[in-house]
Amino acid sequence: MVTINSGNVIIDNTWLWRADHDITGSVKNGNNPANTGLTVNGDNVIAYGLAVEHVLKDQVVWNGNNGKTIFYQNELPYDVNQKFGDGSYSGYWVADHV
Repeated sequence: MVTINSGNVIIDNTWLWRADHDITGSVKNGNNPANTGLTVNGDNVIAYGLAVEHVLKDQVVWNGNNGKTIFYQNELPYDVNQKFGDGSYSGYWVADHV
């Protein structure tokens, strides 16, 4: 959904949500694909009030150094299958080099 490639960025009160339902019922992943809610590649990024919900792989991927998140809300997707678990996807993934 959102990728940040710059450093010294402030994220404030952001809700990144993949629709998991509509007025007729469930929306399956093929109808509304979104793999990652937020990818941070920049350094010194601060997130205040970050919510990421229902994407199909890692909810957040954090690759930048000296970052900080203050308040994080996450809901894993409802419509995933065993591939989600086998892929070791997570709600908040921080790269090994960070």
